[in-house]
Amino acid sequence: MNPLNGHWFYRGFRKQLRTRLGGEKAASVWAAAEREYASMLAADPSLKKHKGAMALPAVALYRALAAGGEDAEALLNAYGDRMGRRFAGIVHALTSLPGVSRLLWKRVDRIMDKMSGEAKGYRRRIVSRPPDLYGVDILSCPYHELAMQLGAEKAVLCICRMDKAYMKGFRHIRYERTTAVSEGAAHCDYRLTYDPQKK
Repeated sequence: MNPLNGHWFYRGFRKQLRTRLGGEKAASVWAAAEREYASMLAADPSLKKHKGAMALPAVALYRALAAGGEDAEALLNAYGDRMGRRFAGIVHALTSLPGVSRLLWKRVDRIMDKMSGEAKGYRRRIVSRPPDLYGVDILSCPYHELAMQLGAEKAVLCICRMDKAYMKGFRHIRYERTTAVSEGAAHCDYRLTYDPQKK
């Protein structure tokens, strides 16, 4: 079985490829990505447990698309945007429940530590803490680091784009990020503020 089919984030990309490339070309790209993915793991089995392992399918798909003459970056980025909008809707629905966004804000330090702390393979610098602003600069990201190591750093832009889109779905929590290490910046500048007026 193709491991890409079972990956929660990339599974829907196959459907998008069929729509954009047609069934035959999409099947060919998907099969090539499966071989690429298996080849990376065969060459270095430890990659499966790497903190940035979510980047592996993106790298495999990026290489397969590029080898097939497709604009890999554009296709993956469009998918990241789509998934981000989808998750933003879910996040918005959850944070529309009374008291949920306020509770999240009270625990934003702990939540962000679990999502992007050193235990997850990130290097970061805390810029500001609540109650007014939670600011963190991500100095290095395990997804980007692994994609760079594999020579396909643009492959993970889809993850960054998903992140940027879904973070805007929070009710009462404003989110801004203007830079990203995957786009060549020195850091990703996450800034979150609590705003009761934000719908």
